[in-house]
Amino acid sequence: MTVSEKNSIFELLAPILDIDGIELVDVETQLKTLRLLIHKPGGLSVSDCQAVNSVVRPILEVHEHLASYRQLEVASPGLDRPLRTAADFRRNCGRTVRIEVASKDDKKRQVQGTVAEVSEEQVVLVATNDNRVAINISEICNGYIHLKW
Repeated sequence: MTVSEKNSIFELLAPILDIDGIELVDVETQLKTLRLLIHKPGGLSVSDCQAVNSVVRPILEVHEHLASYRQLEVASPGLDRPLRTAADFRRNCGRTVRIEVASKDDKKRQVQGTVAEVSEEQVVLVATNDNRVAINISEICNGYIHLKW
């Protein structure tokens, strides 16, 4: 899937799902499957996923986004979902996250801390030594909730 195809699906579906309080978190492909990962405050049920499937399938068919895929899946991204957007980090304020950041020399560094503040451009973490670290969202390669077992 190209970036423009993914962006096109986001632009098409996100406003429609938002009306029902559902956020389109990510669009993935695997072999001949198009997968929509969605989030709903309070959690998702199977019937939520079924409802989204029945609403978006005709839209994707009309706009020919399903032409090269045999199957459409709608699911929750799960506990270990990647954090990529400001909305992802806002949902996780107060939680400990691990972020991989791209540096100017093409090396990656990892930062871990509790999400303290989020703007459209930056995430501010409080590290274990109480230092505040501001990270530009545009420089985040990967971000994940630090799960404690």
